[in-house]
Amino acid sequence: MSLNKDTHIPLHYQLTSTLREGIKVGKWGVGELFPTDKDLMEKYKISSTTVRRAVAELVQEGWLDRKPGKGTFVKKAPIEETLGELTGFFDEMIIHGYNPSAEVLNVSEVKVSEKELEKVPQLSIFNYQSMFLIEKIQKLNNEPIAYVRSFWPYEYGVRIAEFDLMKRGIYEIINKELDLRLIRAEQFVGADIARKKVAQHLNVKVGFPVLTMERIAFNEQNRPIELSINEYRADRYKYKVLLEKSDQNVAGYYLAGDHEY
Repeated sequence: MSLNKDTHIPLHYQLTSTLREGIKVGKWGVGELFPTDKDLMEKYKISSTTVRRAVAELVQEGWLDRKPGKGTFVKKAPIEETLGELTGFFDEMIIHGYNPSAEVLNVSEVKVSEKELEKVPQLSIFNYQSMFLIEKIQKLNNEPIAYVRSFWPYEYGVRIAEFDLMKRGIYEIINKELDLRLIRAEQFVGADIARKKVAQHLNVKVGFPVLTMERIAFNEQNRPIELSINEYRADRYKYKVLLEKSDQNVAGYYLAGDHEY
């Protein structure tokens, strides 16, 4: 596919889109050596600046990996989730055409003691003496993507655990089997490194970058129902935020420790 040099669309943008689509359709396989900058310059009759800008964008998006002295290689496409939609991992992956699964590590009652609150202070939002923890690894094609700790009021958690959590998403279970509706959530996204336990479960080295997500979901009566604390492999997962300009929009902020937003 050639680039259109007579349009107002910048050449680097056209090239980025063309190369991204080529990776998506399998023109270059995962782990395969990507064309050199010189090859792309000759093929599309464009400058080195345009090529470097387009390739750098694909590296930033997670499609390519530059290895000094070796070349540029195709990576597995990062899984993308759109912020603003209240869905679970299974729901989101099925929407994107993937086949998700999970490895259940632990399902158990958790007493909300002072000691537990020191470890998970977010539990203080729930007015319960005990919660139910579902701890699992989310996978795609049997590859670990996320380490998940999902806390529920005991009455709900113990019922969720009765179903096959390896093949079904929790949100699908609560909607279809428990007739429980979650209508909104407060979600905080951050960055961290994988500690020993998480690194082992995600099959990465200790210190590997992870994307963190904490979510508190509410039911129709505006009661907090779920606390989810997740860690994702940063090379395999990313969030997309959709923004619209509006005079009615109110910017929010979050102060870690103060829980103001």
